[in-house]
Amino acid sequence: MRLYDGTSIVLAIICICARLIAALAFVRAPPTRQSFLKELFIPRLGRVAAGSWAATASPADNIDIIIDKLRRVARGNADERIAEELIVVLGEYRKELTQSIIAAPLNRLALLLERQLLIIRHPALAERILQPNSFVLPTDQWFYRYLNLSASDAAQIVSRWPSSGKHIQSLGRHRLKQWFAFFLSKEVGLTDKQLRKIVISRPLLLSYKLSNVQATTNFFKEEVGLANAEYTSLVQSYPSVVTYSINKRLRPHVSFLQNEIGGGKDNWTAWRKVICSYPQFFSHSLEKTLIPKVNFLCDKTGNSLCLKRSELSQVVAKFPPTLWLSEDNLKEKFDFLTNSLDLTARELREIIVTYPQLLGLSLEHNLRPKMAFLLASNAEETNGIGYGGLSKRELKGFVLYQPALLAYSLEGRLKPRIRLMQENNISFCYCPKNIMSYTDKKFATWYVFYFLIFYVSMV
Repeated sequence: MRLYDGTSIVLAIICICARLIAALAFVRAPPTRQSFLKELFIPRLGRVAAGSWAATASPADNIDIIIDKLRRVARGNADERIAEELIVVLGEYRKELTQSIIAAPLNRLALLLERQLLIIRHPALAERILQPNSFVLPTDQWFYRYLNLSASDAAQIVSRWPSSGKHIQSLGRHRLKQWFAFFLSKEVGLTDKQLRKIVISRPLLLSYKLSNVQATTNFFKEEVGLANAEYTSLVQSYPSVVTYSINKRLRPHVSFLQNEIGGGKDNWTAWRKVICSYPQFFSHSLEKTLIPKVNFLCDKTGNSLCLKRSELSQVVAKFPPTLWLSEDNLKEKFDFLTNSLDLTARELREIIVTYPQLLGLSLEHNLRPKMAFLLASNAEETNGIGYGGLSKRELKGFVLYQPALLAYSLEGRLKPRIRLMQENNISFCYCPKNIMSYTDKKFATWYVFYFLIFYVSMV
């Protein structure tokens, strides 16, 4: 074991203590003797001194020298109350200090030296980032502990951000705490649980400048006019929105809704609801997706719906994903509805403007099976799974009256109700055209009333 010169060691410790005592002078309310002993001096200052003295041949023999030097430094401090406190502690707790110096491991010295001023000036913060044994945690470990993340949560973060450990270290505690504090503040309004969920699902958000995120928050609240609750919901449902450029992405998209889709600022309440419900709208390119889709839907050549601007505004307000569904997808559904129901261009446009949500349904797994069931005249046509018994003309009348008919669940609503009516000789084609929109209670009331009328008429 290498032996160090006693004088240099003592001088090193004196320098360390001088820095600590100078830092203590900035503390507005000096700690009591008991709290000072428990929270600072014995577990921390003693360990710092141990970095040098544990390497000497006989540290216990030299403890008196250490105590004497520390007393001298204490007396030289400008704050007399802190100086007296140090002197009393050194005198009364010599044994505990000695044990702390001897027991502390050497490999913590450098890390502890770097953190001493933080410990002195910000005890509340230090308490949050220190282990019970008073050693400072590495930043990545502190990060997981601060957010109360489990091992599985940490694994998800690493899978989504493989270099997360390195970047978290480079970000540092101060920047991360500022980031967390902002999202938990009233400006954003997230809860601890919501913040943890966002960090797990979008860990790369931590790498963005907080000033940019704050500017985005101001944009949505001041220019878009979102209330606090609306913005909280927006961030929670689509966290990536805070990373978009205001001038290159957010403001042009808002202008697109106002000017291209229609309504301007006078109709902004409706568009604000669209932004809150479908924030992924901002992820789509104006030049590559949104503007070409408007041109497609309003095309006057007869290849699409030929929507008017007022009709386009209604469609987008009711079902914004219309703007980013592919043209092939839309064309396929337009053709299917036209051919299945013998629709004219005007009738197709009427159905889509009334209920554009049909465009979001799967053709193969939703629309086609429903159409086959409703148009089947017997069970054999549907392999024994039941049938609607409607002609194409009858079904067309139902859909024109209430396009949402094709959106109701086949297994949960259409089949059970039609089967019940057929078992009691009630023809679906003579039922109210909006019967599938009835609640279960209203449908049961209608069914009983209809059955009683039928029974009385037979008698």
